[in-house]
Amino acid sequence: MNPKRTTIIICTVFLLMLGGCATIEQLIQKPEITFDSLGTREMSLLEGTFLFRFNVSNPNPVGVHLNDILYDLDINGNRLVSSQLSQGLDLAASGTSPLEIPVTINYLDFFNSLSQLVGADQLDYRISGSAAVGPFRIPYSSSGKLDVPKLPDITVENIKIDSFSLTGAKLKLTLGMKNPNAFAMKMDGLEYAAQLGDVKLAEGKASMSNALGANGRTMMDLDLNLNFLELGRNARTLLSGSSARCLLTGNMLTNTSAGTQKIPFAFDGNVPFTK
Repeated sequence: MNPKRTTIIICTVFLLMLGGCATIEQLIQKPEITFDSLGTREMSLLEGTFLFRFNVSNPNPVGVHLNDILYDLDINGNRLVSSQLSQGLDLAASGTSPLEIPVTINYLDFFNSLSQLVGADQLDYRISGSAAVGPFRIPYSSSGKLDVPKLPDITVENIKIDSFSLTGAKLKLTLGMKNPNAFAMKMDGLEYAAQLGDVKLAEGKASMSNALGANGRTMMDLDLNLNFLELGRNARTLLSGSSARCLLTGNMLTNTSAGTQKIPFAFDGNVPFTK
């Protein structure tokens, strides 16, 4: 090898060793992390996953790797979680790449009672952290408000009389469940007790597999088999009319990380009969 070329290589390596990170920092421009939007996923009556979305701008003409992504989330001024994403992120050259941080929140952690939760509208949040790219640590932060989910409104839309005899009847109670939220909401089922006039018709439990659509109404049928010999003559008399006062009470059921939670509901109103 040419002695002059060897000397140049040795001097270059020596300078890199002396310069260390300062030399690398002159070669790599620092990426930037900015807040983009807030999304939701797997929302239920009391728990949901919020998606904090950021954009990471890489000004370098080559792709780089973002790793050691740390984040802290404060809710109403209290630290909820301090953690790290399990995977890094490859940043495209001279471009912008999305970064998403999912955090699951149980609303009961921030309220002393269910009535407090029902009366609340929003929670204050602040998410902050940093990520590593080469010798850099890139800080980021964002703050705003999280919507507290509103509970569905449950009503009895109508009562269909499928069959009617001297000894009993088969009824179908059609429930309407209105979701007032701008996102789909999962409810795992209902515990219920149905009463017509002063006659207690039935108690039961119904499961649900489909989420309630955003800002929509979902229908659900409850099948009841009545025995007039057990319920008495009043039950048969009530069903002979065109409508009756119906009282439906019970609990909405939702599965959370803390187990199954029960949220009471009640409907009291005059309901028409159909055949």
